[in-house]
Amino acid sequence: MTTAGEYIEIANVNDVRSGEFKVFDVNGESIILINLDGEFFAYKNQCSHMELELSDAEIEGEILICPWHGAQFNIRTGDVVRLPASEPLEKYEVKVEGDKIFIKI
Repeated sequence: MTTAGEYIEIANVNDVRSGEFKVFDVNGESIILINLDGEFFAYKNQCSHMELELSDAEIEGEILICPWHGAQFNIRTGDVVRLPASEPLEKYEVKVEGDKIFIKI
């Protein structure tokens, strides 16, 4: 998780419906923003297995499934729950103020 940096507004809470995600370009970084029952999580748009994009991933409950090789990650933590990935997703800190969503870059 990033610790230094600044918060950048990337979306409105209504931009991403519950159980879905969208991809945003933030300062040249491709980032997926996931809405899980009104709680937001942001990750680098890259599977930790072979560094391929997660743009076509699927969500099943609290699991994000990579479309390339089926690696599965816990949406809340980014941790691996199914191989072939062995490293967690790169997570960004998220904060919501009113209806605006910010991530720390």
